[in-house]
Amino acid sequence: MENDFNKAEWSFFVTSLKEEARDVLWKVGSSADSETLVKSVMPDLQDLAPRSEDMETRTQEEIWVQVRSRLLRAAYETRPYCIKCGECCVKGSPTLDIEDMRLFELGRLGPKDVYTIRKGEIVFDTVHEQSVINDKERIKIRETPGEKSCIFYQKGNRECSIYEDRPKQCRIQECWNPKRQNVPGEARPLNRKDLFESTGQIWKVIQKHEENCSQEKLSREIARLGATKGQTVENVIELLSFDNHVREFIGKSMGIGPEILDLFFGRPLSDFLEYYGLTVEQDNNETFTLRPVSNPESDQNADS
Repeated sequence: MENDFNKAEWSFFVTSLKEEARDVLWKVGSSADSETLVKSVMPDLQDLAPRSEDMETRTQEEIWVQVRSRLLRAAYETRPYCIKCGECCVKGSPTLDIEDMRLFELGRLGPKDVYTIRKGEIVFDTVHEQSVINDKERIKIRETPGEKSCIFYQKGNRECSIYEDRPKQCRIQECWNPKRQNVPGEARPLNRKDLFESTGQIWKVIQKHEENCSQEKLSREIARLGATKGQTVENVIELLSFDNHVREFIGKSMGIGPEILDLFFGRPLSDFLEYYGLTVEQDNNETFTLRPVSNPESDQNADS
């Protein structure tokens, strides 16, 4: 061990490691011993240990995030099989594979259980923990409102209510083996064409909607809005209006709610304006007004 970190600090660090190890072992449902777990990854953890003040650039919080991540990975390796711990279930719901069509046929999934993520949407990548542009259309199981947990995850008993018929992404995922996750070429995402092409008129409406107000078209118009200093705002308003009109018309004519509309057409375009620093207001005449998102701190400074 290097001299820039004294023995008393190291002893405290190791004691804290054992506490962290006990927590992560419980979290993944492993019966391994915490001291054994710490010893198995000690070379890695020594590299993560705090250094002297003049050399350390990380905060204590950042250090422990790194340490806990390494301990968690090692803890999963102590039991290389699914024990239904629910860890992956609370980080986000799965997207569906073409093989998962059978779940609709079996009645395990229904239209209200899923929604469409369209190509070009900004989504959060849970593996790399960053926002990315969705590269292809996907159908995703809904999450518990206000959370990232899959709607089929039951917190009380930490179980999946459709475990025996869970989607392919859940079946092939190995949280204890990071190298095994998201292996290229293993999946073909389910999309709306798979679900609705045979329906005739519904599929035609979906195609017309996508043609007129795709996510990619919204992104282009937002970019033009900035380039023209707001002169093309009507183009953005037109997209928002068309999207809203189609949803209202289909919703009323077919007697369906927003959950199924989100499957037909993806989530409303207005939901994504915040990513561009914009918000939209609609008056009683269904007229849209586009505004920049206000900064509360700036507003306070302006008032003072």
